[in-house]
Amino acid sequence: MAPAITDPRYAHAEGFTTVAFGRGGDFICTGGSDSLVRVFYSSKAERDQEAITLEQHSDNVLTLAVSRSKIISGDEEGTVFCFDVSTSTLAESGKLSVEPSGTVLRSALPARDISISGSERQVAIATDDENVTVVSLLDMGLLHTLTGHRGSVNSVSYSPDSAYLASTGCNGTVRVWDMREDEPSCISVMHKMAYVCEPGNGMEQSKARWSPDGRFVAVPCSDHTIKLVERGTWQASAALGGRHTKKISHVTWSPNSRYMASVGLDGQVVVWDVAARTAILSHVTAGALCQIDWNPCGNMLAFTDGAGAMYIWDDVIPSDQGHAPPYERQSAVVHEAAVSHDDSGMDSAPIGGLFDDGDGADGGAEMDSDGADDDIDDGEALDDFVVDDDGGGYAERQAPRWMASDAPAHAFQPGSTPWVGGRRYLAFNMVGSVVAVAQDSYNSIDITFHDKSLHRDVHFSDSFRFALAALTESGCLFATTTKALANDHALRSADDAESVLSFRAFASWSASADWMFKLPPKEHPRCIAASSHGAAAVTSLGMLRLFTCGGVQRHIESLPGRVVTCVARGDLLLVVLEALGSVKSNMGARRLEYEYVLMTMDGQTRVARGCCPVGPGAEVVWAGFSEEGHPATCDSKGMLRVLHRYWAASDACWVPVLDTRRLASERGNHETFWPVALSASQFIVATCKPKTRFPPFPAPILDELDVEVPLLHTDTSVGQQEAKLFAARLFGDQLSGEAERSGGDYPGGASGQSRDDLEQDKLLLRLIQLACKADKSQRAVDLAQMIKLDRSFDAAIKIAVYQKQTTLAERLMRIKDTKFGSEDDEYDDVHNSDDDQPAPAALNARRHRPPAATYGQKQNIAASKDSSDMDLSEDGADAVSTKPGGMAAAMLEDDGPELVVRPAKPPVTSKPFNPFGVAAPSTSMEIKRRDSFFKAADLHSDVSSRAASPSKRQQREDGAAIAPRKQAKMSAFQYKKKAPTADDADDEA
Repeated sequence: MAPAITDPRYAHAEGFTTVAFGRGGDFICTGGSDSLVRVFYSSKAERDQEAITLEQHSDNVLTLAVSRSKIISGDEEGTVFCFDVSTSTLAESGKLSVEPSGTVLRSALPARDISISGSERQVAIATDDENVTVVSLLDMGLLHTLTGHRGSVNSVSYSPDSAYLASTGCNGTVRVWDMREDEPSCISVMHKMAYVCEPGNGMEQSKARWSPDGRFVAVPCSDHTIKLVERGTWQASAALGGRHTKKISHVTWSPNSRYMASVGLDGQVVVWDVAARTAILSHVTAGALCQIDWNPCGNMLAFTDGAGAMYIWDDVIPSDQGHAPPYERQSAVVHEAAVSHDDSGMDSAPIGGLFDDGDGADGGAEMDSDGADDDIDDGEALDDFVVDDDGGGYAERQAPRWMASDAPAHAFQPGSTPWVGGRRYLAFNMVGSVVAVAQDSYNSIDITFHDKSLHRDVHFSDSFRFALAALTESGCLFATTTKALANDHALRSADDAESVLSFRAFASWSASADWMFKLPPKEHPRCIAASSHGAAAVTSLGMLRLFTCGGVQRHIESLPGRVVTCVARGDLLLVVLEALGSVKSNMGARRLEYEYVLMTMDGQTRVARGCCPVGPGAEVVWAGFSEEGHPATCDSKGMLRVLHRYWAASDACWVPVLDTRRLASERGNHETFWPVALSASQFIVATCKPKTRFPPFPAPILDELDVEVPLLHTDTSVGQQEAKLFAARLFGDQLSGEAERSGGDYPGGASGQSRDDLEQDKLLLRLIQLACKADKSQRAVDLAQMIKLDRSFDAAIKIAVYQKQTTLAERLMRIKDTKFGSEDDEYDDVHNSDDDQPAPAALNARRHRPPAATYGQKQNIAASKDSSDMDLSEDGADAVSTKPGGMAAAMLEDDGPELVVRPAKPPVTSKPFNPFGVAAPSTSMEIKRRDSFFKAADLHSDVSSRAASPSKRQQREDGAAIAPRKQAKMSAFQYKKKAPTADDADDEA
C-alpha cells in the first residue's frame, strides 16, 4: 500500500525549514528562511485553511519548540520569541489563538535548537557561542549557562522528566547534563559520536532526541546510523542503520516509543521498529529533507524539505499489517530505583534504574568492537513500560520531593518588560515611560511624560546600554548590570565589567544635578528605586546603597541575597525578599514565600517588616506604592494587596483589595492586566491580549479598574456598599496614619479630613437605611457605632424614626450620648453658673418623655430671641407649649423656687432639618396614627414653618394655638408633599 502522503505545501521560501507539532496534535508549526512562523491545522478537514502567520522575526527561523500553551522560535539573529497558544477557542470558533508574549533570549549568535522541559517551566537553547542557555518560562529570567562544549552547540533535548539534558556540538561531542541540582553538571561526555559539521549551515546539522519514555537518547551518527544511548549507563546499547545513504538530519519518536522516524539529505523518510531494529516503511522525495516530527497524539508525521515545502503523512503505521499503534498507551511498569546520593545527602537519582528490565543495570544489547550490535530479545525490553510524560493519567505519577532551595532569587524591576521587536520598557508608571530601542552598537533612550506640562520629553543615545531604570518626577535613575541579572543577552559587556549607576535630573535650580557612580568589579545592581528623597540600589553582593538626590552616599548596609525587587515613594523604601521558607522539588517546581522590609530612605529607621503573602503557587510580579502611600504588591495570580497600618509596626497587615482574575472572568474574557499604579479607588493597568503578560508598543492604553475588596456576597447591593465602605475606611485610615507617622497634616487639612469622614458616614447611612428596611436592628446599631460625625448620628436616628423603628432610635440616642456626650450636659456647662442650677423636676419632666418622640426639638429650636412667644402650662410634662407653626423656642430651668425661661440654643442650620436626605413617605403611603411618628414628623413641620415667608409666619403666630395632636397630624401630611431623599446628603454637607 502506497503511503498516504499529501502533496507538498510550500509554506516558506527556499531554504532550511523547521517543523513541530502542537502538544495536542491539533496544529503544526513551521519556520523558514523567509523569517516567518506559520501555524497550520493538522486535521484532514481543516488543514487546507489559511495558516496563521507570525511575523515577529527579522531573520531566518532555525528552530521551533512547542509545549501545551507556548510556541518558542529562534532565528539566525539569536532572538528567541515566545508565543502563547490557546486551543480553547477551537471548540467554539474553530480557530486557534496565537499571540506574542515576549522575548525569551537575545543572543549575539544564531539560536540552533530549543527544547522545553517536561514541566514546561524551563527552556534550553543551543547557540553558536559554545554554551547552552537555560531560561525560566515563568519570568523569562536566565537560570543557567552550561559551558563545556568546544564549538557551536547544534542540538539540545530534555528528558521527559526534566532530570537530564542532552546536547550535541558541531565537533560530534554528546554531553549529558544533570538538571536536578541547583547548578547543573555534566555527567557524561561521548566524543565523536554525532556528526561533525561546520557551524552556520542548518542543512548540515543533525539533532539528537530523547524518547518519550525517557529510556534512550537517539543520536544520528557519522556512519549514517542512529545510536540509542541508554539512560543511566550512558552507553550506546543499540543502533538502527542500513537505509540512509547520506547524513541523517533529524529523528523523531512515536508517542509510545515503539517507533522512530528519520529524515536525511538523501531525501528518504524511514520509519523504524525500534524493538526489532528494522526499517518497516520508507518514502523517497526529490530533495534533501530538513526536519520531521511525530504527532504526539496520533498516527501522523510532518516533515519539511529544503525547498520550503511541508508534507503530512497520514496513517503512518499500518495496523492492518499486524503493527501495534504508535500512540497506544499501556500501563507503566516502574522498577525499583537504585538511588545514589550526592554531596548534600539528598537523593540525586529519583528515578534512577526506572527502566531496568530485571536483567541487570545494562539492560539492553551490548555493542561489539566494530559497532555491530547483538540481537535484542524480540522487543520485550521495550514493551513493558510507558511513562506518562504528559499527565494523561495512564501511569502512576511520582510525587515530588520538596527540599530547601538555596538558588539565588530572580530580581525584577517594576514597570519593565522583556525585549519585543528591538524595544523594551525600562520603566512605566504614572509619571511616564522609559523606552530603550536597540541599535547596532548602542541603545537609544526615550523618556516620555504623561503630563506634558510637567517636563519636556527626553531623548538621548545610551552607550552604556542601561538595563534598569526608575522614573520619578524629579529625575530618572539608570543602571547597567550583567546579562544574567538583566536577562538581556544583547549586552556585549563581560560579566566582570564595572556596572554604572547614573542619575539624570529633570529640573533643578542647579545646572549640574546629574551624577554617576561606578560600582566595584563583580558587584552589579539587581534592582534600583528612586523618589523625591533620594535613590537606592540593591546589588549582587547583598549591598543596599542609598544616595541623596544630589548624589551624596547616605547609607550602606548588607541585605540577604534574596532580594526580589525594591520601590520607593517619598521617604519610604520597600524591599521585597524571597523568604527562607521557599523550597523547590526534584521535579523543578518551586513553592515561594516572601518577606518585606519597609524603611526610610535615609536607612536609619525600620518602619515595618514581616511576611509578604502571595497566593498558592504564585510569585510577586509587581510592587509599588498607592497614591495615598500604601505599600502594595500584586502576585502572578492577579491578587492586589496593600500593607495597612504599617505606621504601627506590630499592627501592620497585608489586605487584599482587588482580585483581577475574578474581575476578568466576570467580564467574560481572558484578558491579562499589567500593573502600573494604584490609587484609593482605582488600579491603573495596561490591558494585554489573552495569554500575553506585557503591553505592546507603542504606548499601551491604560485601563482603570475599580478597587473591589473581595468581601463576601458582593453581588448584592448590601455587599457592594460594604466593599465600598471597607475601601473608604482603609484608605482614609492610611491618610491619617501617614500624616501621624510623618508629622505632617492630613491632605486638605481639617476640612479635607471632615470631607472624607462625611463620605464614609454617607456610606454608613445608606447601609443603616437598608438594615432598617430589612428590620435588622442589631446590624443598624453595629453600623451606627462606626459613624464619625455627630450630625451623621442625628441623620441615623432620623432614619430609624422615619422607618418607625422607635426602639432602635432610642438605642441610637443612648449610643450617641455615650459616644459624643450628652447635649444636656453640654448645655448646662455653657449656660449654668454656680448659683443658677436647673430645676430637677423640670429636667426630669422633659427627659422622661419618649426620646424617639421628642428627638430633634432641642436641635431645631427656632431662632426666636423673644421669650414672650412661650406659653407656660402647669403640667410638668408639657411645661412648654409652642405657638402655632413653631416648636419650643426656649427651655425651662429651675431658678430657685420658681421656673424661669432661658433662651434656647441657636439652631444648627437655617434650612429644614434634613441634612442627609432622609426619605419621607410617598404621597400614596398611608400614614397610621402613632404618637411617636406624628411627634417626629412635627419636628420637620416646625422647621419648614420657620423657613416660610414672614407674612405666612405672622399669620400663624397671630392665630389661635393648635392642639399638639392636631398640629402633628397636619404637619405630617404637609411634610409628605416634598419628600427629601438620601441623595440630598452631599448638598446639605
